[in-house]
Amino acid sequence: MWIAKIKLSSERTLIGSKATEYHVNLFCFPISYYYEKGWVIVQIAGTLLGSPLNKKKLVKGLKKEKRVINLELNKDFLVGTIKEPIYTKSIYNKEIIHISPAFISEEGYEIVNVGSFNKGKLVQLIKLIEDRYKGKLLYIQQRKINSISVMRVNPELTEKQKNAMGLAIKEGYYHSPRKIDLKQLAKLSKLSFST
Repeated sequence: MWIAKIKLSSERTLIGSKATEYHVNLFCFPISYYYEKGWVIVQIAGTLLGSPLNKKKLVKGLKKEKRVINLELNKDFLVGTIKEPIYTKSIYNKEIIHISPAFISEEGYEIVNVGSFNKGKLVQLIKLIEDRYKGKLLYIQQRKINSISVMRVNPELTEKQKNAMGLAIKEGYYHSPRKIDLKQLAKLSKLSFST
C-alpha cells in the first residue's frame, strides 16, 4: 500500500479554521461520506483537547456555519455531519483510506495520514491538498501497515491521560519533525518513561 503524510494549512478548512480561532486541538476522523447535490457529505468523529470554555465556543461557532448539518459534543467527544466542497472527492473516495485521525492544531495546521493501493489516486489527493490548502507532502512511501484507527478516534481518556496528551501537543510531539521525544515528555511530566 502507498502511504502519505501531509501537512496543510487550516486557513481554508471548516473545522481547522475554528480550531485556530478558539484555541482547541482535535483528533478528527471521517467515518463515512456520500455525494449529494454538488457536495461531499461527511460524517465525522473526534476528540477535542483544550479548555472546556474554548471547546464549547468551538462547537457553538461551528453550529453557526452553513456547511454544518449536525454537530454534537459529549464531554470531549465530537460527532457530526458536514458538507465539503465537491472538489474534495479526491480526499473522500473509495480508493483512499484514512489511516488515522487527522491532527488539527490550534496553531493553524493539520496533519493527515492517508493510504491507497492506487498511487495515482494518492498523488491526486496530494496535489489537491498542495494546491487548495497550502499543503506540504511530508512523505510518501510504499509499505505495509500494521493498524488503522477506525473503531474509536480515541479511547476514553482519564484526566491524567488528557493532560499528558495536552503536554505532548504543547511541546511539539505531533509536529513533523517532532520537537520532543517520549523520554523528554516523561521527564517534563515527572513520570517514568515506561508510564
